[in-house]
Amino acid sequence: MAYTGGQLNELNGKMGISDPFMSVPVMKIIKVHKPKSKDALVQLIEYHKLNECKCGIVSTGTVKEFGARLYESQIEYWNEYKYSLKDCIQWEYDLFVIQSLKGGNIEKKAIKLLKSKLKRNKVEEAQGYLDESLRIDIIIYDLEQNVVGGIQVKPKTFKSMRPEVLYMQKKQNLKWGYPVWFLFYNRDESFEDLDELLETIKLCN
Repeated sequence: MAYTGGQLNELNGKMGISDPFMSVPVMKIIKVHKPKSKDALVQLIEYHKLNECKCGIVSTGTVKEFGARLYESQIEYWNEYKYSLKDCIQWEYDLFVIQSLKGGNIEKKAIKLLKSKLKRNKVEEAQGYLDESLRIDIIIYDLEQNVVGGIQVKPKTFKSMRPEVLYMQKKQNLKWGYPVWFLFYNRDESFEDLDELLETIKLCN
């Protein structure tokens, strides 16, 4: 199983290597182009660096180039190379390809689970502006179709992203004007603090 934690996760987060604005909004690529395989996603990331796609998505590099950036950032962060270039490229591959495809599936899993638990609410996948600009994955409505709030589905490792990334995420969420909650998942794809989130949503109805 791909592992994207550890020291390289710390380095990647603190140096902003995988920040969507500094790399590629990979989840948007997945939602728009629906790649059927890992290789297809790798090729799509490269395509969006080399070509102007009508979808408007732009990549600042390839998966290998993101790995090279991670490798070189070790000097600035640790003053030494703790990991090889091969290790860094593999880590970014696991993040951008393996984990991103997994993340899309987990969003669907989260929606299905929330629908089964929130009988007094309507649960929908966020689309367009809400998803792409405001960073919202799931919208929660009450039975009268009033918005209750939104949810971001993220791996637990997101918590260690650099403060600027977390701040920008929060800043974009605030533009919506409704509560936005996080639903974190672990390596085994289990959701963290789900019961607490469900209670919070129920109190907002």
